[in-house]
Amino acid sequence: MVEKYNFLTKAIFKTEDILKEVSSESQMFATIRTLIKSERIAKLKGGLYATINPITQDIFANRFEIATAIQKDAFVGYHSALEFYGLGNQMYSEVHVLTPTQYAEQNIGELNYLFFRTNYFDGISVIEQNTTIRITELERTIVDCLDRLDVAGGIEEVFTAISAISYCDEEKILKHLRNYGKKFIYKKAGYFFSLIKPSYLSERFYKVCKENISLRDDDIRENKQIKGKYINEWKLIVPDRIINTEN
Repeated sequence: MVEKYNFLTKAIFKTEDILKEVSSESQMFATIRTLIKSERIAKLKGGLYATINPITQDIFANRFEIATAIQKDAFVGYHSALEFYGLGNQMYSEVHVLTPTQYAEQNIGELNYLFFRTNYFDGISVIEQNTTIRITELERTIVDCLDRLDVAGGIEEVFTAISAISYCDEEKILKHLRNYGKKFIYKKAGYFFSLIKPSYLSERFYKVCKENISLRDDDIRENKQIKGKYINEWKLIVPDRIINTEN
């Protein structure tokens, strides 16, 4: 007879969830061994487990749910957030996780979970799928990716993602820009969006960006050897072509 446990109704669960339904730690470990052997659950990392779909033999949880559960107060960001919103050109083998404490990267299955320490916790959306997903809202994702183009896939990837957005909230973008208070992000935001001129942004957006940029010149080319051009309006040196038209 197959025993029924409430924790098996969850896509992801922890050892404390098992302890609520067994009488001792030794019984908990015995239960874990039995369920793993019968391929009903899989170990993700120490103390964290996922239930297995009996039809596909894959775990029910996806990368975003695992990233949320992997550490306390963790949430998904950067390129992984672009992927969640359908704005990434491809799914990376890296998953970007933001946490209040720095952790070493962790490999789970075929994915590498990279952690980025943050003390900024505004603009986090909570979404329920198989289990909870905590992820940066679209507007914060844009600002975060402009801040860390290297983590977001590079200039072309971020520009392509921004170009594909049908709508986002101007005031939320400005709020996150203001909260970060980095003149360099204002420059990149103003420049990238000025190339697209989306209807959801007013002229006030560009005015605010210009009011907050530095007068020094900044270079956003990933490879300084490639041909660049100077954009006086934003005090930026940029690649001669942001989109590689040769591909």
